[in-house]
Amino acid sequence: MDVHGDERRSRLDRSIGKKPHLVFEQLNPWVTFTYYVVTIACSMIFIQPIFLLVELLLILAVNFMSKSNKQVWGVLEGSLFMMAFIMILNPLINNRGAHVIWSFGGTVITVEAVVYGFMMAVSLIIVLLIFIFYNKILTSQKFMYLFSRISPKLTLLTMITLRFVPLFIRRFKNITQVQSLRGIDVSQGSARKRSIGVMKLMEVLLVSSFNNALQTADSMSARGFSSGAKRSSYQRYRFTSQDVFSLCWYLPLTIFCFYMASKGVGRMVVYPSLGTAGLSGMGIVVLVGAILLYSFPIIL
Repeated sequence: MDVHGDERRSRLDRSIGKKPHLVFEQLNPWVTFTYYVVTIACSMIFIQPIFLLVELLLILAVNFMSKSNKQVWGVLEGSLFMMAFIMILNPLINNRGAHVIWSFGGTVITVEAVVYGFMMAVSLIIVLLIFIFYNKILTSQKFMYLFSRISPKLTLLTMITLRFVPLFIRRFKNITQVQSLRGIDVSQGSARKRSIGVMKLMEVLLVSSFNNALQTADSMSARGFSSGAKRSSYQRYRFTSQDVFSLCWYLPLTIFCFYMASKGVGRMVVYPSLGTAGLSGMGIVVLVGAILLYSFPIIL
């Protein structure tokens, strides 16, 4: 085994690719992927206002540290409408609860339903913000490294699907800018004129996407994707002392937090009657554990 050759190739790959500006970005993909799974699970099992608000602040800090400010503000702007929608919809379809706010036409609006809708909305926002950090750190190459040997076709299909939406939006913006020079401006004019302009842009976008899809298919065929040969990985990721330290840091914390959550710690009673939002002594200890889990990239 040519260890020195592997090290030289690894240094060459790092020099060619994007230079990591976070220690967390340099960890083994399995370690970073485990972090995302754990944080998403914590946002779903700790349904308690204090836990959720602290987790929201921490994941915001992690995203700002990774310089994802633009994506974060975009998600937060869209989340305000989503939060209002969930907080209105949940009381309308869920009439459980002991504290009635308003009653009309047989529909009962309860405090419990409003509070539960708020916590569900915050939990969903946390998950969306985690995925922003996920897209920043776990690149397509790392994702292929993780799952290509388990299910190559499904992994490739997942990568193409995840790449499709942002690529589609980026191409549409480019085509809109080019076509505006030709007088096709979908932001001005009557509704009929804007509709015709959008249809023309969509026609150009679809033709361009089909041509790029054919080129991608030919390129993949030329590189042996249809040969049935076992797929290799361009980069080799090995476990280092940093990876071992990371696992020793948050795996015991994860086991502890999940065990305490199974005992009801970190979960506020909502139905049938709203419980207190305060934390017990053990609840504070579990909250500290959750803080250490979420802030692990910041600690590094």
